[in-house]
Amino acid sequence: MTLLAPLGLLALLTLPVILILHMLRERRRRVVVPSLLLWQLMPRRQEAQRRRRLPLTLLLFLHLLAAALLALALARPQWSFGFFGGERHLAIIIDTSTSMAAPAGGFAGSRLDAARARARELIAGVGPRGSATVISASSSAHVLDAAGTDGADRLIAALDGLVAAGTGTDLRGALTLAEAALQGRPSARILVLTDGALPTAEDLVGRPAPVAVEWLPVGGPADNRAIVALAARPRPGNAPVQVYARAVNYGAAPLRTVLRLYGDDELLDTRPVDLQPNGEAELTWAVPRGISMLRAELDGADGLPADDSAAVSLAQTRPIRALLVSAQPAALERALRAVPGLELRIEDPVAYAGAAADLTIFDGYLPDRWPAGAVLVVRPPAGAGLLTVSPQAREPTPEAAALRPGPSPAAELFEGVSLSSVQFGPVRDVTPPDGFVIALSRGEQPLVLRGRAGASEIAIWTFDLGQGNLTTRLAFPLLVARTVRDLTPPPLPAAALVGETVSLEPDSRATEVELAAPDGRVEVVALTPGQPLSLAFDRPGVYTLAERAGNQTLYTGQFAVNAGAPVESNLAPRDLPAPPPRTPDAQGAGDEQRALWPWLAAFALAVMLLEWLYVHGRRRALAEG
Repeated sequence: MTLLAPLGLLALLTLPVILILHMLRERRRRVVVPSLLLWQLMPRRQEAQRRRRLPLTLLLFLHLLAAALLALALARPQWSFGFFGGERHLAIIIDTSTSMAAPAGGFAGSRLDAARARARELIAGVGPRGSATVISASSSAHVLDAAGTDGADRLIAALDGLVAAGTGTDLRGALTLAEAALQGRPSARILVLTDGALPTAEDLVGRPAPVAVEWLPVGGPADNRAIVALAARPRPGNAPVQVYARAVNYGAAPLRTVLRLYGDDELLDTRPVDLQPNGEAELTWAVPRGISMLRAELDGADGLPADDSAAVSLAQTRPIRALLVSAQPAALERALRAVPGLELRIEDPVAYAGAAADLTIFDGYLPDRWPAGAVLVVRPPAGAGLLTVSPQAREPTPEAAALRPGPSPAAELFEGVSLSSVQFGPVRDVTPPDGFVIALSRGEQPLVLRGRAGASEIAIWTFDLGQGNLTTRLAFPLLVARTVRDLTPPPLPAAALVGETVSLEPDSRATEVELAAPDGRVEVVALTPGQPLSLAFDRPGVYTLAERAGNQTLYTGQFAVNAGAPVESNLAPRDLPAPPPRTPDAQGAGDEQRALWPWLAAFALAVMLLEWLYVHGRRRALAEG
């Protein structure tokens, strides 16, 4: 029961006033007797004793009951019917960030195991008409399932599938999902099972909640040390790769350990590391080129082994097999050979037979159909079936010679590239195919087009390199390199954090991606043409990704997923944020509450009516006697 106006209870002060008035009230009756002689001989009580005696009468009881009922009605009480085992609805938010894999302290298992056990108890206690919604909250929040008592087994199975993997806890998103699931439900409560790795209290300021939020902490203090950063930076030429690592001691005692650095599973270096309480150490190396994957490991064991190692990929470029189809390839050949990781093959248009390549460049020539993969067309000829090209090239009028980049993201090709001194010469008009955008135009005349056709990523340069001065300007190799990077897939990330969503752009020819996890699990994901692939990884280690088109493997690469992060590796207890303030019109709305003051007021009026009948009945009886 809750009181909306607790100051109304001050009306209970009328109860002692009523008692005093009844004690002072004259209680004698007039009775006609023949003589007072015999009554004078009876012993009399002292006046003070007579007045101190409380007159316990029905009239006193009725007065006190009416006053008490009116005082309670003024306090505007509301009664929670769910309190006595009625309908209850719960939203259980379980923190599944990486730190929940640490020991719980006092519980035989991890913090996530302790949270699972507590969630099972809560699900079992929702009652026959209640329900429970289970929400997982790590770097993002997700509703796992929702059911009543008949679906308790399904909720338990969802709990068993949880994995502690994520950097940070999206508490704000989890609360929003919980409130949506409990909207309009009686006896509603949100319960958060967490070890405290949550946003700061300021993150929840100004976010009133319509449902009560209750924190259920799990875990306890635990010492931990971690590698929270491992990065590599290649240097120009054949210089060694610069490597940086940072190790942190989150314990209260000094620590001496050993850090080992591996390159492609071969030991490169071993260094002792002294870490002060809540201190850190920074280490650097210069490793030779040619290594694909670096891994750093701290010696020993602690509360969270997952963050004792970290890895980073040094394969910063993705190999590109390029085919240049041109009768005069000199200018394009020089620019293409300067692109890192590009392997170039040149072919005369007469000999072109549709050979497979990651990137195909057509200079003054077009085939009957677009080859799969990345395609760059320079100076498309008239009369080709794939494009509508005017027979004659034309010079722009002086008032229409200004260059104009197209809409983003196509305009990013020319960001920071100076074209002010470039002369493109006479250009044939090319009608943009459906779905293509104009990346660069001269007046109303397209110069660069960008689009997609089936499994082909296509860029079209409508101008003739031999008719202008672009090939003599610094902008030319920059424009060629940027176009190659725009058409071909980017390299895999060097490293990612566990639980982080990574967006990958596979080869346009690929129909599926095969992902091999560090524990040997293999997952095959079907691709949607033209759409990036978003993946989240629940275990640290080195993952292998293979892009396939049918039975053909187009590309195979590796990247690292690490668990070390300051917000997760620091296992010291932290203060939980204050619950979000509840909206004024929703106070008590989360429970099945009903206003009781109208019933109390009605009952008080009934008591006063009974008192009136009692008093007037006595007067009538005295008058008749």
